[in-house]
Order: sequence, then structure tokens, then C-alpha cells
Amino acid sequence: MPIDDRLSTLDALWAAWAATGKALTDEDWARPTRLDGWDVRALWAHAAGWPFGFSILVGRVTGEHVTHESAAALLAEFNHPTGIANTMRDRVADSGREDARKYSLDQLTDQFTSAGPAAIAVARKLGEVTVDYFGRAVLPLAEAVSIGITEAVIHLLDLQRALGLEPEVPAAGLAHTAVVLARIAPPIDFIEAATGRASTDLFPVLS
Repeated sequence: MPIDDRLSTLDALWAAWAATGKALTDEDWARPTRLDGWDVRALWAHAAGWPFGFSILVGRVTGEHVTHESAAALLAEFNHPTGIANTMRDRVADSGREDARKYSLDQLTDQFTSAGPAAIAVARKLGEVTVDYFGRAVLPLAEAVSIGITEAVIHLLDLQRALGLEPEVPAAGLAHTAVVLARIAPPIDFIEAATGRASTDLFPVLS
């Protein structure tokens, strides 16, 4: 998917978040989610970190050598048993709850209505560049956008389930996320598990 299409997909996903936020009641914000220890407000605070972070990421263009050619490669590293998705799990969970207390609802929703779209506009002007991914990797901007798409889709599903809504996610976001997740898994294991030819401990590939 070309970077412009990825940015359009991310924009549509963040618009879906923004629209959902406008309709939430005080009771909705306090609903529990399927993520242990997070209510809707904590989940939202965590998800809102991505549009905020993207506004920083578009300012981190670099000429350094690419360390990860794809979003899947970086996410696979993060989700290795010794990767940061596991070693920093408790810290991330605490951060979501802390940010939920720290920021107002207007500040949390503004990430999707203002900060995110503004960063996408900057990214469109940058095009096919390489970025320093917060000191943890160097990868093409398009692949960083793919991580944003994946995060937005997964947590939008978390949000909609918590609100008792039938999943309604932009189709391009679902398709792209499915591709990223499939590429994280070892190809043979994934094919054989997906076709019922082998029983493995393949899943989850992303937590």
C-alpha cells in the first residue's frame, strides 16, 4: 500500500475514534474493557498516545541506515518474549491509567480530532522518507504509519467491544492490519495453523 493510501487509512481510523469520542457518556468512559485493569478512559489515553507520538515522529526524519524494513519486523522484535511489549507491559498499563487521570477528556479526544490530522498533513508533504522511531529503530515512514494503523484497529475493536457495539472498522484498516499480523508470524507456522494442518502455539503474535 503506497504511503498516501496508508495515511488515508490512518486518517479514517482516527476519524472513527473522534466520532466515537463525541458520543461517549460519563458512564461509557468508566466502562471496563477486556484489557485487564483498563477502563475505557485508560484505553483511550493509551490509544491517544499514537496521534500525539506521530506528531513527534514526523519531525524525526533521518538519513541513518534503516534497521527494520517493515512494521512487521519491528513488531515481531517488540513482541519477542524478551521484547519491550513483554518487559514493559506493566509500565505501559500503568501509564495508560496515569494519563487517564492526568488529562481531561477534551485533551484526550483532541489527539484524534486535531493533533493526529495535523501530523498526517505533515507526513503527506514528507512522502517516502526514513524516520528515527523514538530511538528504538530506523524505518521507512510508511512502515511507521502501518504500526499506527495496526494500533488504531486493534484498540478500536477493544473500545467497541467495551461499549457493547458491533465492530465497525474502516475496511482498509482491517485489511492492512491483517496483512501486518500475518507477516509477523513465521510463514510456515501461520499457513499450517490457518489451514488446520497443524496445532501450534503461534497465537497471539501481537499482544
